[in-house]
Amino acid sequence: MSASSIHSISEFLLHAGTNFRIFDLGRGIFPLDSQTFLDIENAQVPAPRPRQQYGWFGIVFWNGQQANQHYIWFIKLPLDEQGLIIAASRNHFLQIIIEAVGESLTSDNQQTLPDNPYSFVPGHLTMAQFNAHTRLHLRLPSHPAIEQVTQYISDPAAHDWKNLPVQGIADFAVRLSEDHEAHLVAGNLSACASDFQIALMQAAESVLINEAVEVEFYAHLAKGLTPANPKRPDLAALRGLSSLTPSQKLRDVLYNLLSETTLSDVDTLSVVAARHYNQFDEQLLQLFFERAAELDDNQGHQGLLFKGFFSDLVQIPQLRGKVLSLLRSPTRSDLLAKAIGGLFSHTQQEQTL
Repeated sequence: MSASSIHSISEFLLHAGTNFRIFDLGRGIFPLDSQTFLDIENAQVPAPRPRQQYGWFGIVFWNGQQANQHYIWFIKLPLDEQGLIIAASRNHFLQIIIEAVGESLTSDNQQTLPDNPYSFVPGHLTMAQFNAHTRLHLRLPSHPAIEQVTQYISDPAAHDWKNLPVQGIADFAVRLSEDHEAHLVAGNLSACASDFQIALMQAAESVLINEAVEVEFYAHLAKGLTPANPKRPDLAALRGLSSLTPSQKLRDVLYNLLSETTLSDVDTLSVVAARHYNQFDEQLLQLFFERAAELDDNQGHQGLLFKGFFSDLVQIPQLRGKVLSLLRSPTRSDLLAKAIGGLFSHTQQEQTL
């Protein structure tokens, strides 16, 4: 196998004799079918959930004869201004791994990526969620600690939540679309320790949750957004309510949230942008950027905060047209118009430098 004969990551994995599964880690954790990933890495379609001008992916692969042994790569590939993967970077990554590991990917000393600018290590919570989603999609056994979590939720007063591993909570959370787990949460979550509630709601952010669980999460959110609480149970509920499909109920919640200026802190805006971009219509998107402009102005970020949100959201394929339309919106405030004007001044300064 040589770098000149391999033209995609997908092709490399196939030639190496592996079975593999791809997950998009840009804004949550979601499986990608093989053809979609091939189209993404060949820049035929934009990355569906870009973040910070990168496409983020988790690749799980295994030898068909050793299905009990799985290996994982986490890679991030830079995107151009239209959200397409930059071919030169993908090819550079291919060159690095082909030169380092050759043809075999499943021998004991070759499953780990060599040092390169495209690898990343997910945070502890993201790693636990990724492992849980991987086991679910590959139909592998859940983490043993899921039984401890089930016992705790069934009777919170009889067990100590502090003994529950984060991985067990994540494995339980990915099953919140199922009736049994949903029933336990709907009936007992309020009786659980607040730290456990936060951990469970965070772990459910990429899960199609059961309606009964959704009602419970909304109830937690209705208790009030509390920027002064460093643990931010409000943001955990907001993360747990993320949805791939538009929801008028959720849009109303977000509209009310963004209409209250005292609640518009950086963390809240970040969760809304990262987990609720699917809910943005033109009105909600403009309100989001109004709050971003106000926060930027009030905290003296000199346009960098607003620019960060703008450059991040404009790369999401389904939002790109709406974000660009905002540049010409006749209903924008003077402050938003000023923030948008600052985008161009920042660009000119960077070009000058």
